[in-house]
Amino acid sequence: MDPDMARALCWITLVAVTVINGIHADTSSGQCGKYEFWNRDVGVCVPCSICKQYPKTPFCNTCPPIEPSDSWRVAAITSLSVLAAVIVFGALLIGVLVHQSRSRRTLREPIEETTGPLYPV
Repeated sequence: MDPDMARALCWITLVAVTVINGIHADTSSGQCGKYEFWNRDVGVCVPCSICKQYPKTPFCNTCPPIEPSDSWRVAAITSLSVLAAVIVFGALLIGVLVHQSRSRRTLREPIEETTGPLYPV
């Protein structure tokens, strides 16, 4: 075999292996989760939470921003809504009770007028 031909075959093999490994590395990065990035040095998916401890880690800029938890806001809105409902219900209940107590005071039968020592005729 000609040495130039052997050298060309070696270069073609080297290029083919490099391309195949590059394609394999790119497809591996697609297997990472939403909050992970592909680390080519280690060859595994790394969680984006490592970017908090080590912000200069390569590919941290590919991670989506981590949104803060809004559970306290949901709890505050829920508790204030329940409190408002209790206040409205209580005001309605007090209004109904006051209305009923005032309606009981009215007399349904006429009062007999009597004369006595305090009422001169």
